[in-house]
Amino acid sequence: MKSIKELYRIGTGPSSSHTMGPRKAAEMFVERHPDAASFKVTLYGSLAATGKGHMTDAAILEVLSPVAKTNITW
Repeated sequence: MKSIKELYRIGTGPSSSHTMGPRKAAEMFVERHPDAASFKVTLYGSLAATGKGHMTDAAILEVLSPVAKTNITW
C-alpha cells in the first residue's frame, strides 16, 4: 500500500499545480537534452499570468539553471 505522501504530492508556492507540472516537464527535458547550452522557456495561459506569484519560475529555474543558462518568457 502506498503512503499518502506517495499518492499526493505537494509542490512549492501557493499553487502546487503551477509548480509540479512545469517542474516535471523541466526534469523530462533535462533528461532528454543533458548537454544543452541553454534553455528558453515560454509560458502560456495561467502559467504566464500567475507564474511569478505562484513560483512557476522558481520551480523551472531550480531544475534547469544548474544545467545551463535559462531564459523564461512570460
